[in-house]
Amino acid sequence: MEVQADGDHFISSQLGGLAGTQMALRAAIELKVFNIIADAGPDAHLSAAEIISKIPTKDPSSAAWTLERVLRVLGGNSILSIISRKPSGNNGEHGRHEWTYGLTKKSRRLASSSSTTDELLAILQGLWSELFDYMGEKPRLRQLFDEFMEVSGKLQFEDVFKLYGGFKDLKELMDVGGGIGTTLAKITSTYPHVRGLNFDLPHVIDAAPKLPGVKHVAGDMFKWIPNAQTILLQCILHNWDDEHCKKLLRNCWEALPQEGKVIIVEMAISEELENNVEAKDVLMEDFFMMLLTNGGKKRTLAEFKDLGNAVGFTKVDIFQCLIGQFML
Repeated sequence: MEVQADGDHFISSQLGGLAGTQMALRAAIELKVFNIIADAGPDAHLSAAEIISKIPTKDPSSAAWTLERVLRVLGGNSILSIISRKPSGNNGEHGRHEWTYGLTKKSRRLASSSSTTDELLAILQGLWSELFDYMGEKPRLRQLFDEFMEVSGKLQFEDVFKLYGGFKDLKELMDVGGGIGTTLAKITSTYPHVRGLNFDLPHVIDAAPKLPGVKHVAGDMFKWIPNAQTILLQCILHNWDDEHCKKLLRNCWEALPQEGKVIIVEMAISEELENNVEAKDVLMEDFFMMLLTNGGKKRTLAEFKDLGNAVGFTKVDIFQCLIGQFML
């Protein structure tokens, strides 16, 4: 059963990746991205900001950041070539790394005279639907989403659980945004001495089953978080923009004792944007976060560190896993 679940997860990921790549490719063609790079010279590499300066938009900064995420998907699939450029000064605002993009043999043939559409300009200006508000109005969709997150989180956490030994030293662990408590139950069943607190929105907690070693607590993580020795944030920060993440981490800071810590499990974007399956998966997830959430995104390690530093977490330890990055 476990092998079948892994296989289904991999196939779903690959199919989603194919659809996402086609969406990114269409956007680049209609925005004349390949034409703009070609016009700059045969070996030109342009940043997202340089490309967006050739496209009419009301908010160039926001549009450039959105276009960056489209270009990274194309780069991860070898449709564009990528050069990683080290940021100057203090690593840039939010620790954002910089990449430049050039044409490959594949993309040189994609320059066309098609016009930029109003729909795509609206996308570049950040007019996205808010996924969680929408699901709040669609109970069946919310149920399917929760079931998907439960299975996906279980598969991802298996790797973390094998490689990270820090759970055995805990006395108390609170899983913020923990859903119905599946991940926490895995930890408390393996380490019965750990007191587990599962914290999520009231309608999620109402559907959560009784689990050995787990106490369910309802609340809003952006308003307050119960006091706990250690806090787990598994695949939570990628749903939100920087300001929401800082608010959440600040609430975590206030809930922790002096020697407390936050364990963050997230897939991180490599600054080198390597052309492999793992890198493509992260970039594709970032692309879909852009489409489905209001500000959600995958981040580089520097961006994660900047979020922590902004609210007082000055010590950050990194643990690498097969699926991405594991941070403290």
